[in-house]
Amino acid sequence: MIIVPAGKFEMGGDRDDWAAPDERGNRIIDISSFSVSQTEVTASQYDACVRARACRAPLFKAENDDYPVTGVAWRDAQSYAAWLSAQTGHRYRLLSEAEWERIARAGTQSRYWWGNNLDPAFGNFGDEYCCRGAAQGLDIFESIAPVRRFKPTPEGFHDLYGNVWEWVQDCYGNYGHAPQDGSAQDPADCRVRVVRGGSYFLPSGFARASARYRLTPGARRPDVGFRVAMDLGTP
Repeated sequence: MIIVPAGKFEMGGDRDDWAAPDERGNRIIDISSFSVSQTEVTASQYDACVRARACRAPLFKAENDDYPVTGVAWRDAQSYAAWLSAQTGHRYRLLSEAEWERIARAGTQSRYWWGNNLDPAFGNFGDEYCCRGAAQGLDIFESIAPVRRFKPTPEGFHDLYGNVWEWVQDCYGNYGHAPQDGSAQDPADCRVRVVRGGSYFLPSGFARASARYRLTPGARRPDVGFRVAMDLGTP
């Protein structure tokens, strides 16, 4: 886990001419300190929860233990966080959408933390960047990559851009009612949840820091996983 310090950052895609309408409406978020897993939850980590009978088995079997778990619904990610909390005595949960964008931006306002142009050294993007020379040998994966195979952000986070989408806590909606403190937009009647980060078979535009996508909470896709946050000062 990596501790993210409290502070303010600008969230949204108003500075990016690739931004979709649901990314626009930039606002300043004043976020509290929190802790986040360095990588997506791996198949091995999730399997421990399955073996404890606290989590449903994923729909897809990972190629190896160090691959991110996929084929898990938003509710499965909730089950894993609850189990991990019970095991450790600390409160684990999904990141809020604002928290996810904070660590993806790493203090920048560009499309990706390293700039506005694709760099395959930093993520596992779609097939047009894989295995055909553009990646210069850095992206050798036709589908999902193991965690930690690409360069991390300056704070040490791996695989935020590409590889697999990541469930976050938020209900999908416009930013007009989103909390200014970085907490999740999470009404009780939510029917559609947010995923962030893009995936291995989509163009890198889907993996921009402000890019958003939505899925029903029960969706179990081969390109969707999650990472966890931990509240500081718990239990």
